[in-house]
Amino acid sequence: MARWRASSAASSRRRPRCSGEHAALSAFRPVGLEVDFGPQGIMPPLSLYLGDGRWMDVAGRIDRVDAAESQDGTLLRILDYKSSAVKLRLDEVAHGLSLQMLTYLDVVVTHAPHWLGRPAKPAGVLYLHVHNPLLHTANGLDESGAEEAIRKEYRMEGLVLADGEAVQLMDESLDSGAKSSVVPVEYKKDGSFSARSQVADGAQWETLRKAVRRNISKIGKRIVDGDVDIAPYRLGKRSPCTVCEFRPVCQFDGQLEGNRHHALRRPANKDEVWQWLGETDEEEGADET
Repeated sequence: MARWRASSAASSRRRPRCSGEHAALSAFRPVGLEVDFGPQGIMPPLSLYLGDGRWMDVAGRIDRVDAAESQDGTLLRILDYKSSAVKLRLDEVAHGLSLQMLTYLDVVVTHAPHWLGRPAKPAGVLYLHVHNPLLHTANGLDESGAEEAIRKEYRMEGLVLADGEAVQLMDESLDSGAKSSVVPVEYKKDGSFSARSQVADGAQWETLRKAVRRNISKIGKRIVDGDVDIAPYRLGKRSPCTVCEFRPVCQFDGQLEGNRHHALRRPANKDEVWQWLGETDEEEGADET
């Protein structure tokens, strides 16, 4: 249960239960919590062929899997609880930096006939920021205003299926021309998705699935080939060196000669990043001093 705080007289009143409200507005229901896949899991690992007779098994544990029934059959989505705000960035997926959630979705969709007894299609991957937000207001808020503001704080981030029925199943209160307070979707007045909506159609979900498998396979091949080059990536101003606890071991220092980041390009627009994701053997980025 989440509680809200606000700099207003309403701060001592009833606390909304945001996760419960999400459930009340959604037809999706949990079908698995802390779901293990792998040698000891309820589902097999994701097995990928690396060439030369070598295979790699990917195992893990999924926080939560939700399902809903649509006219096209069973839909599955992955829900991950985070202690900080997280978004799914497709350029990071294309560069192999953000593969976890999409791998989870691939696993459950692939093994749904065995696990659930029926095939399923991808409906989305969503992050829920578990926190206790403090609302800052100039003139205070009444109770309804505070609850609406707190719902926005708990709006989930990620990517969902670009299908009106699937979105409606996630937020049954959403009307045409409105913005969802549950998932990252909003409609334009003509009923189409706005440019700010984080959605992908069925073909794009298949593209994502192939891109993730391709990137994991590349990582696996580098591991078995013994690639231990010290060349951390840099994407804009981001670099893993700022948070890496093993920096004293590798002793990487971008200011020293011979130490280079692997610079990754940012896409010019959404169309370009989808082009990257759809390529079969791309090598994005270049070494940079």
